[in-house]
Amino acid sequence: MDSTVRNRKMQGTMKEGMSRLESAMSDSVLRFRLMPSRAKFVIFLSGILSVFFYLYLGHWVFATDSDKALESLLDTEKCPACFGYSACGLLYNKQLKLSGTSRYRLLDMINGKNVHFGLLEYDDREVVLKKLATDTELKATDKMLCEDAKRQEGCDIARVIVRTDIGAPLFKGDLTPKILEKTGGFMFYCPSYRLVDRMWNYFQEFKKKNDIFVSDKMQVLYTGFVNPEPLILQTFPKHQGWPFPEYIGACGRVVVEEHAGKTLSEFFNAPFPVRAALAYQLMQIAETLSTKSDFALYLTDVSFENFAVDSSGKVTVIDLENIIVVDTLAIKARKPRGWDEPHEAMFSECEGKNCLMFSTQDLCSRVKSDHNYNAICRNLLSHYANENGLVGGLLHDMPVSANDFWDLGNLLEECARPTDKEGRWRAKEKMMVALEDLKETRGSHTKINKKAKM
Repeated sequence: MDSTVRNRKMQGTMKEGMSRLESAMSDSVLRFRLMPSRAKFVIFLSGILSVFFYLYLGHWVFATDSDKALESLLDTEKCPACFGYSACGLLYNKQLKLSGTSRYRLLDMINGKNVHFGLLEYDDREVVLKKLATDTELKATDKMLCEDAKRQEGCDIARVIVRTDIGAPLFKGDLTPKILEKTGGFMFYCPSYRLVDRMWNYFQEFKKKNDIFVSDKMQVLYTGFVNPEPLILQTFPKHQGWPFPEYIGACGRVVVEEHAGKTLSEFFNAPFPVRAALAYQLMQIAETLSTKSDFALYLTDVSFENFAVDSSGKVTVIDLENIIVVDTLAIKARKPRGWDEPHEAMFSECEGKNCLMFSTQDLCSRVKSDHNYNAICRNLLSHYANENGLVGGLLHDMPVSANDFWDLGNLLEECARPTDKEGRWRAKEKMMVALEDLKETRGSHTKINKKAKM
């Protein structure tokens, strides 16, 4: 009985306390509303200053200067279930330092994309540090590998990856196209031995140059599972004219790349000559990826956020995760049915929103495809593009001269949604001539960033 009475009293006291708290909160809200605007501004400013002070204090408490904090970011203890080691010297010797809010590890909890920014000390070059997946995705990959090795979730992935069903054969055998295809990485949707050879020829993460160790094969395998972007950056390097950022290196589960500039979305409302210059480069990128070599690279995830523009106005592809690599010489050698017939990509309806439908089988079995021109015209340039409020495409609000003299609107429509057989190829040729003139007659291509701010 005593305990029952005591509980009732406690419940009554708690209810009274909650009532007082609610009353106090209501009074506080009412007082704030009745305050003069100047007083509200002072309170707001005080809050902002408190946040800045907290971040300043966080520089000493949460910054990644300590080896322990840095190690928690890099996860090097999980190698060879990682991307590599080549950039570790830059990080541990303080030649590469995180910049801006990336210095504060406390903010990692709201950095869903796991992208950080830094500066190379020896040449003041801005770089991007990517984990290439969310924390949830990385944990899911580890869980999958643990299960493949018949281990429980949370296993020591560094030791277990070599005991997985997919990894164990690599102790004595080669990393074959068939094994890489099992990773599910877009790069290996159409695998070939020539692609594997090219990858090893340009691989920068070897433990010992010209020797392929088991750990090297495990790193490539793990990268294929998580995100093959670093493999594409190395296999098709910027210095050879591929439209990608420069690959700096990797350390643990972080890849370091050149910072390629502002995202294309920031130029959506730039003057038309500026947008024409950017559109011309985008079509050039489609051309380069399709025809530059005997490997065709097809973009399957095309959005304004996946391209960047640097201070000189150069456009670069910055998200390479979903690029399909096709060995056209292997197709010519196999000669699958219809291999020499040009593949024409289908138009993607998608209820007025950005998307990109494609047939992997067609891309992997044809020597020639207009897929990249379709992707750029459909999802970036034409009025069909509709992404996060960026309605009308990059070439919206064309000047009269662009339509009357160059017929650019109709050419863009034919590129995005062709009505004639092989019409997309004919349209893109005329489009590139038009865009080159529209960008050069105003001299805008040399001062893109400056004009974009107008």
